[in-house]
Amino acid sequence: MTRCPRQPATGFAAATALYAIALFVLLGFVASSTARKSARAEMFHATKDQMVAQRDLIANLLLLCRAVYPDGDNGTGFHPSYPATPGGGLVTSLVCPKTAPRSIWSGDASAMIPRPMVGFTPWSYINDATSIRIEITANEAGSTFYRNLLDAVIVKIGNAQAIRSGDTLTVTLVSP
Repeated sequence: MTRCPRQPATGFAAATALYAIALFVLLGFVASSTARKSARAEMFHATKDQMVAQRDLIANLLLLCRAVYPDGDNGTGFHPSYPATPGGGLVTSLVCPKTAPRSIWSGDASAMIPRPMVGFTPWSYINDATSIRIEITANEAGSTFYRNLLDAVIVKIGNAQAIRSGDTLTVTLVSP
């Protein structure tokens, strides 16, 4: 009687290897999904903080403009010691009202123009009979992410000053 040499269990080894590969793929998927969620949450909070900081910068420069040129007159009859609504309406075009208008982004304050934020239009500025306010709009209409972001900014600023209408955040800086 001849004995056959014992053969290793190749089927078992192959199944174990496939199981291990599937487990690594699953772990990779879970890790990448977690990393994406973490990166998105980090972007959410960083953008919210940047938006609040830009709002603060704009508000402070408007107050500085008024303090430095208290006799300034923007010629509109609306909040005359503050900049008038500029042509095009952008915050980057604001000028302090005085004899020789000067951009609020130059001079003693040496403030940098707010950088455009990813996913949003540039800040716009309105000075009319109702108030002085700034607005920013999400580029991706109806996006839950951006609407939640604007709502988080409102919580940080306070809903007495800020409101969201659709994809647009309006922040009132000066009321009559």
